[in-house]
Amino acid sequence: MQLTRILREGFIAGLIGAGAVALWFLIVDTIAGRPFFTPAMLGSAVFWGVHDPALVVIEYSRIIGYTMIHVSAFLIVGTIAAVLAAEVEVAPPTLYLVVVFFAIFEFGFYVTVAILAQPLLGSLAWWNVAIGNAIAASGMGYYLWRRSAECRVEGQASDKEAFGLEARSLYSALRTPRSALP
Repeated sequence: MQLTRILREGFIAGLIGAGAVALWFLIVDTIAGRPFFTPAMLGSAVFWGVHDPALVVIEYSRIIGYTMIHVSAFLIVGTIAAVLAAEVEVAPPTLYLVVVFFAIFEFGFYVTVAILAQPLLGSLAWWNVAIGNAIAASGMGYYLWRRSAECRVEGQASDKEAFGLEARSLYSALRTPRSALP
């Protein structure tokens, strides 16, 4: 069923995006000498109202709490992307809408982060966020594009099989002598 496929692909695409961003910030934080600082900082801001990066404590409750929000948000984004990818399969010109949606989403994301986390933005460099989002979007887009291609190939194969059955039935009907017909 189409809905089941969209939800499955959205779930997987969301996990790919969430994992890509998490891995990117783990690398950035590890290079800076403070692994898991970014999710701890964002978790501290969301759950404990911390506004000063110097007051961030790297502890698992903050990291896990923020990670749950992070993954949930990406599952929603992945599902929306899967719906849009399914629409592009049916009507290819809607690809332009997908590009516009992506641009609006990215702009909205940056504005939201700027408004809600203004005191923390000094320690969360814009280029790190942009690179993380680009990696996530690339991974999600590639996965959905590959799944779309696989579905098209499967659809073409089933169309050929159905056409083959119809052609054989028509051939059999034409070859049946008139005397055998009721």
